[in-house]
Amino acid sequence: MERRLRGRNPNRKYDFFYIGIGLVISIMAIFALTKPEENQVLFPFIFFFAAILRVVYVLQGREEGKKRLLSLFVGILLLLLSIITGMSLWR
Repeated sequence: MERRLRGRNPNRKYDFFYIGIGLVISIMAIFALTKPEENQVLFPFIFFFAAILRVVYVLQGREEGKKRLLSLFVGILLLLLSIITGMSLWR
């Protein structure tokens, strides 16, 4: 018989996804902030992975109502920021 935790989904695939993306963002941020001139190409990727993390969190359904809309707006804003910084770096 499967034991259900209150308010939690026993499926842990999203936990590994969040940990993996969080580690990638952290490592890229450390590299980007230690030598910004040499590693400025990492900034669009940092914003992109943060946007993906936020949008997956919203689509997973962990937030409801106004918080969900605000989180989706932040995810879209981060995606736009990654596009703008990428365009400014690679033109």
